[in-house]
Order: sequence, then C-alpha cells, then structure tokens
Amino acid sequence: MITKKGWASKFMISAYKKETAYDAGVTMSAANAYSMKGFSAEVDWDDKVVTDKDDITGTEEGTDQELVEQGLKIAYKETNAKPNSVIAMAGLVGGSITSTQDGALIAYKHKVVRVALGTAIPSIQAEALIGDLQYAFKGVKGSRFKLSGEASGMVSLEADLIGSGTRAISTTSFVAAVTESWLKMRDCKVWMESGNAISISPALVQAAEDISSGTPRALGVRLKSFSFEFDNAGEKQVGSGGGGVGQDYDYGRRKSALAINLLYNDSTELGDFINQNPLAVEFDLKGAGPIAQGGTLYYGVQLIIPRTKLKKAPWPKGAANDILTCDLDIEVFEDGTNPPFILEGYNAKAAYLVA
Repeated sequence: MITKKGWASKFMISAYKKETAYDAGVTMSAANAYSMKGFSAEVDWDDKVVTDKDDITGTEEGTDQELVEQGLKIAYKETNAKPNSVIAMAGLVGGSITSTQDGALIAYKHKVVRVALGTAIPSIQAEALIGDLQYAFKGVKGSRFKLSGEASGMVSLEADLIGSGTRAISTTSFVAAVTESWLKMRDCKVWMESGNAISISPALVQAAEDISSGTPRALGVRLKSFSFEFDNAGEKQVGSGGGGVGQDYDYGRRKSALAINLLYNDSTELGDFINQNPLAVEFDLKGAGPIAQGGTLYYGVQLIIPRTKLKKAPWPKGAANDILTCDLDIEVFEDGTNPPFILEGYNAKAAYLVA
C-alpha cells in the first residue's frame, strides 16, 4: 500500500469572481481563482441521511437508509496569514468589498465592510484535493472569519465556509498560489480612543491612527494578544424542490467580538469599564517596502472597530513571579454612522468577488 500524504493536499477558491447566481459555479482559471499555500482546510460533507430505525418495520434494527440532503462545511485556517487571504475571506463573510488603485500602479487597497441588511453576500466555487479525492463545490458562502495574533508572532486567520452541497468529481488543474509576505505582529500598531475624541477617518492612512480627533492611546508596547471575529449567524436554505442541495444561504443576526490581552499599566481601562466609556480600536499592520515602486501603498491590513465598550472589569492578574496583565473583554456596537468593523487590505490584486 502507498499511503496518501496530508502535505500533498490542495485547495483553491474563486475569490476574484463570484457566482452570477447562487450555485451557478465559476470557471476555475487563474483570472478567477487562486490556490492556497500554508493552510489547513477541513472539508465536512454535512449530509443528512434518513433511516427507518424509528418506524415499525418488523425488524429490530430497521431495514434501510437514504441520503436526502447534501451539505458542505469547510473550516479554513492560516497560522501565518497573508493579505490576499484576509481580504478574500473577510470579503466573503462581510460581503461588501470596494477596491481602489494606487494611481496607475499595480497596487490596490480593498475596503471590506458588512453588507446592508437585506443585501445578499456573494457566493463562489471552491475545489479541494486530498488523497486521491478531488471535488468541486458550488454555492460556497462565508459564515465567519476571525483574525488573531500574539506579540512577536504572526497574524492568524480562520474562516468558516458553507456550501450548497452541490459537488462533482473534478480533474481541473489547480491554479498558482499567491506569493505574499506574512502579516507580522511586529508591524502591528494598535490604538484606542474613548468618548467624544473618537473620530473615524473617511480615508484610512497606513501606519497612522484613523480613529481620533486628538491623541489616542498607543497600545502596541502593551499588547500581548488580540482576536477579532465577525459571524453571520447564517444557515443554508434548502426549501422544497431543490433536489437535495441548498437553494440559498442567508445570514441571521450578525455579530462581532473583540478580545485584547494587555500588560497592565494603570487604572485607565478599569475606568473605561466603570464609566462605560465608548471605545474605538484600531489595528494597523503595514509591511516593509511599497507594493509597487514609487507607490504609496504597502502590503498590509488595517482593522477598525468604531464603537465598543468593556463588558467586564479588566482586573490585573498574575502570580508572584509574573508581570501583571489584564484582559479586555469587549462588546462591539454600532455608532449610527460607521459599520461595526472596517477592514482594509493592501496588495497587488486588482479586485475581488467581481460579477
């Protein structure tokens, strides 16, 4: 027996082109799709089977079983995330992405926010190879994405994808992966602003704070770790007459979550909790060297959460020989003007999820 190796697995998504209609599929060409590198993708055929074990059949164990509904869930992860993957997955889950070119250069910024209520999020095609199984999956939408990082480490990306269940054996060649530098926490600037000084810039500037009309708290030297998550709380819509696959995917009541662990400094954050001060938070990762020579954009990602409040007292913690830290357990809200999160990614790709 020749064993199959996990490192030989492949995965690609049509991140640059969305389906024209749900479950219509996309041609997996280099213009429309890219392959992942440095990833894990757990593919789960989330199928529904029905048996007659609870019916009267004259037999103790029942007599039959049928497959009545096909499903798909994919748990995707990059421990060393790249801008391209963050933009693609955040765009799939948030649903709204606007791309702007840096002059005439091959350098772009991509702004991702949550779509307006009642607006559908895009769907794509995905393809996976593991062992000797290669399948194409249609009607794939984003359910959840998460960014996290620890001091002196890399930024990690997680995303949950849900497909219609439409699948077919494929022999399509996998397109090339995108080569980009990893997002490093050493490049991450972190700011927090409170109260009336919160002011979100309409046009974000890399490596400059974009959340304050004054001088916000710089938290970079104190940051131990962070995680931000946006969840669509959605589910596949099967309905009737769909032939056993999903006919759409709709989000529920969407929500965000933010957690930060800091070196304890003073009672400032405790005061934010006691006074229930509104807080804006910004994470700014700007890489070294411009995307295009002579340009103003650098590979990277910015994440802004315009309105939050602490939902638990950030009491300092640590044993006798520890440096004290504090956990900021943060509730995300809407401020009536800005979306609950703003993510901008910067790279050499022109556009994502185009029609």
